[in-house]
Amino acid sequence: MDRVPWEGDFPDVFVNCKWKATDPKSVCLSSHGLYSAAKGQRDTDAALKVIDDLVVEDTIKKLRALEMKTGIKPKLIAPAAQIGESNNALAVGYANWLAHELDWEVDESIFQMKDFSKDKLDRWVRIAHRSTFYGEIDKKTPYVIVDDVITQGGTMADLRSFILGKGGRVIGMSAIASREGNDVQIRLDADTQTKLEKMYGGDLAKFCGEHLGFHYRGFTCPEAAGVLSCASYVQLREKIVRGRNAGNASRGKKQATR
Repeated sequence: MDRVPWEGDFPDVFVNCKWKATDPKSVCLSSHGLYSAAKGQRDTDAALKVIDDLVVEDTIKKLRALEMKTGIKPKLIAPAAQIGESNNALAVGYANWLAHELDWEVDESIFQMKDFSKDKLDRWVRIAHRSTFYGEIDKKTPYVIVDDVITQGGTMADLRSFILGKGGRVIGMSAIASREGNDVQIRLDADTQTKLEKMYGGDLAKFCGEHLGFHYRGFTCPEAAGVLSCASYVQLREKIVRGRNAGNASRGKKQATR
């Protein structure tokens, strides 16, 4: 399914804290005492405790503002895999925690296909390998997508495109953590799009269609920054190919252990 271009007013991803910090006194996700149990052992109680300790009131206020703007309670949805395919309880835990806090519902009818984990792989693996989903969506109720960490934003973008492609609506996103601990602009803004077009010229749409399967207008802002860091089409192609090969190798290792 194609990546759907961003609305010009699509809000930033609301974030609560840093994912990792060098200062031991800083509040961050990865240094929480229960992080490993929540992330790697699918411990739902640990996940809820982590989230309870890290979510900030400002995020709750911003999410409530989305409800007030639309005039209807949205549904929360996390890019979660079936039980047995992922050990991470944080994304679903965050959705359920917010549902209790906001009196919203959680949609549990959509699942992410997890043929390999991208967590420890670089940005080019994430760009070269899109996330895929299956299930049915609610066409009447708007969605807010939540996840544990936002890096490039590709998984959230792919889930948004899946929902929109099925006739649904996405009005916002939130994550427990980001690299800097700040809200993240995920939409590709006009200035960044202009920089892409100026740097790569009129062939960029064709290139992205052939090598990534979607138009460059579907990039997230962090993904576009990575593309702009390349010096030429040659370097961009090399990085995409390397990312695709690394992802395929990781997929092969996972399949071999089954």
